[in-house]
Amino acid sequence: MNLIGEHVDYLGGVVLPAAVDRFTEVEGRPADEWSIESDVQGGLAYVRAIGDELDATPQAVHVVSQVPPNAGISSSAALLVAVAAGLQPGMEGKEAALACQRAEQKATGVQVGVMDQFASALGRRGDALLLDCATLEYELVPFPDEVAIAVIDSGEHRALAATPYNQRRREAESGDPKRMRHVHSEIARVHAFVAAMREHDFARMGGLLKESHQSLRDDFEVSTPTVDALVQLASGIDGCYGARIMGAGFGGSMLALVERRKAERFVAAMGRPVLICSTADGAFRHAHAGRAAQ
Repeated sequence: MNLIGEHVDYLGGVVLPAAVDRFTEVEGRPADEWSIESDVQGGLAYVRAIGDELDATPQAVHVVSQVPPNAGISSSAALLVAVAAGLQPGMEGKEAALACQRAEQKATGVQVGVMDQFASALGRRGDALLLDCATLEYELVPFPDEVAIAVIDSGEHRALAATPYNQRRREAESGDPKRMRHVHSEIARVHAFVAAMREHDFARMGGLLKESHQSLRDDFEVSTPTVDALVQLASGIDGCYGARIMGAGFGGSMLALVERRKAERFVAAMGRPVLICSTADGAFRHAHAGRAAQ
């Protein structure tokens, strides 16, 4: 999931994702043609696409996943990276992320950025990943133990190809002033968030999430009335530092940062499905070379 830096990855901006402790496990065996048992929508197209990218022989793939599909927390990236790790476990993590990005674009027709795949491949327990999407240089930044990451299901699930996602991307790439106002302000928020995280300024971190949501709602126009109401509800609960829509938008999930010792009360107060997450290792965690790009 992405802590902050939404809709800037495909424009070469900086983002701050983290791998979290919801896991996708895959098993495969050689077969005459690709097949899959999975809850991930379009899963067969994904495994075929990553198989083509890696020039792998067909497999019958079985998937067990804790990652809810269509909820904005990268179930497709988790599937692709898990399959890639199974097919080529010795692959360099950055190379794997790029292969999975190409595979997802091929499978869906959605021009996704590389952030989700990068986090799923190279995330590390105890850290967030500050990634420059223009250079693919990254830095591991310690994530505070006192803060829990809450993922709130809006109940509005969607396939990206059926939303204006590609349209928003084209508008941003063409320099539309309103879209670019979000992009520039969001990149600044990423840097401010990292500084606040290093200083353990949790109130500032939460305030930046709130500002991010306002920008995604008003300047990038990827929120919905349902999500806006839930973000407002979450932000008013004791122990919540801030909340925003996450992922591509148009429904899906929201991200909230919550005081860990008050996480159970937060879940009860939301009155809807909430995942309380911690940072975790990605599938290619072994590929890290220390704390890169520092």
